[in-house]
Amino acid sequence: MSFFSSVLKTDENTEQNCASWMDSPAWKRLLFLASKRAFPHSCAVVINEDLHMHAALAIVRVLLCENGSGDDECRACAAWSGERHPDLAYGGAPSKPPSIDDCREIIDAMAYRPVVSSRRVAVIFSADTMMLPAANSLLKLAEEPPEYVHMLFLLSDEKLFLPTLRSRSWTVSLPSPRSGTGIAPPQTEEEWIRWIEKNAKSEVDELVLLLAPWISYEVERGAYDKAASLERLRLLILTKRLSRTMVLDLIVLALKEGIVFEHSFGDLW
Repeated sequence: MSFFSSVLKTDENTEQNCASWMDSPAWKRLLFLASKRAFPHSCAVVINEDLHMHAALAIVRVLLCENGSGDDECRACAAWSGERHPDLAYGGAPSKPPSIDDCREIIDAMAYRPVVSSRRVAVIFSADTMMLPAANSLLKLAEEPPEYVHMLFLLSDEKLFLPTLRSRSWTVSLPSPRSGTGIAPPQTEEEWIRWIEKNAKSEVDELVLLLAPWISYEVERGAYDKAASLERLRLLILTKRLSRTMVLDLIVLALKEGIVFEHSFGDLW
């Protein structure tokens, strides 16, 4: 059984999906530094979004373990409850970047001394898609963290990571296989009509999920500007300030008609 399986209690399929980065020198160095108390105070890990939680938990378990193994009988390891730990704070969730309020809670949490470990860790998900005010609020913590604090940023695209945060973080890119899940959005009038009819009664959360394979498709074909526009649209919908009908209309207007939605919805953005 591999380290990854033993620490995260994953099944065989999950471990196989993660094999490309588990065996990489960069990943092994991350775990080595974590186990030897030499891990940087601020670290950004670039990896596929669907692997953010897996990578975060594997690193954090080693960081918080008193013996650096990540899976023994020390009191820090015994304090885990699923994905939660008293010395761990999450900002956002995989595919959902933290808001500025979430970041403020992170800052407050990191001001306290560790509870059972010798360290405290803040995990920031989707750090490359954070709104600017949220990202800026973390600058001081990244610049002058308490000696017992580690910040772990998870991101899918280093190019979109705020430069001021990137400059204060040790950045590691882990190899990941292409998901192969890219799907082209509707192209013709007929395709759009069928798409609208099919999704007319979908909830907002379901409509958000439909954007992910479209973003992957644009990235796979090198249309990064189009992918970035789709990602901004996804983040806007995630604010949950638009009704189901408004979201459906916005998707059609932005993608089919080419409306620049940022100009019309700046107050929501």
